[in-house]
Amino acid sequence: MVKKNKLELTPDGFKTWKLISEFRQSVFIDGKRYDIAVPKNTRTDLASVPRILWVLIPPFGRYSQAAVIHDYLYSEGKLGKILADKIFHELMLRYGVYKWKARIMYHAVCVFGKGNF
Repeated sequence: MVKKNKLELTPDGFKTWKLISEFRQSVFIDGKRYDIAVPKNTRTDLASVPRILWVLIPPFGRYSQAAVIHDYLYSEGKLGKILADKIFHELMLRYGVYKWKARIMYHAVCVFGKGNF
């Protein structure tokens, strides 16, 4: 069973969320295990979806926890963009995101995602 993240809206009130407790997740990608710990107070915009597309894919949903980890991996830049994107995809599937939606979101971050790389 996946533990639900505890997120709270930060004072800016619109785009930024803050993790109010550490969030840990393990994931296997290409046969290797990655243990990820997102620290308390990490900020995220959840899924970075252009507002015009919010009708189809809002910035939050079953993929929110995967988005928190993905944003953290992008901000740290340690695992590399390709691996961060694969982890995002794998976690979305784990959290019950429809395969077609996970695939669209994965390809979107592959093409448009920017982080500290």
